[in-house]
Amino acid sequence: MITISNIGTMTRNNWILETPAGIIAVDTGLPGEADGFLERFCKRWRKEELAYLFLTHAHIDHAGFAEELLNKTAARLLAGEKSLAALKAGRYDGKYVYKNWLGKVLDRYTRGKRGGYPPISDSYRITVADDAFFEKAGIAARVIALPGHTRDSIGLYLPENNAVLCGDAAMNRRFFNSNRHTVLIESIEDFYKSWDTMTGINPDLIYPGHGEVFPAGDLTVYRDWVK
Repeated sequence: MITISNIGTMTRNNWILETPAGIIAVDTGLPGEADGFLERFCKRWRKEELAYLFLTHAHIDHAGFAEELLNKTAARLLAGEKSLAALKAGRYDGKYVYKNWLGKVLDRYTRGKRGGYPPISDSYRITVADDAFFEKAGIAARVIALPGHTRDSIGLYLPENNAVLCGDAAMNRRFFNSNRHTVLIESIEDFYKSWDTMTGINPDLIYPGHGEVFPAGDLTVYRDWVK
């Protein structure tokens, strides 16, 4: 079974997966936060143990210090093919059909001058995250497409843990959202289908990019809200 730890901050999670092929960090944070991440990481592991950085999507709060982290470590980047253009440009442009109050603030921020992040410059260190990679690496993980929040959103299903790491396909942040929905949605239809994808896997737990771990049954409880 893969050991899952969290060394994130009050605003976002940084899930750390200890696998036979080395440690995988899931998502980053805002630009300039790489040193703080590494400080937290090195309290438990050696920097050399960080083998991969897996990105669930190309939003600034998930990919913001990816380039900095790659420059400071020997880790390789694992990203969905639909994220590559935004990662290399250092900016994700989305049009959202749903925004709650926090989503409106974040959307204005990402469209402003401060909304960009250092682009991924070393393409040779980028590996497209797919099932073939994880199978070859001997890692019990499966990539799942979870569009809706963004068109490029992906997650990881860990069969031995029977858990899904979903990025922002769902959230569980008290006071900022309710009913496990996210604060920005590009496609309601795709978001709804992604919840069906996760419930169809029948996991025990959902590990979101923001907020507390929650039982996968919540996706069924709040399914009508998404619809």
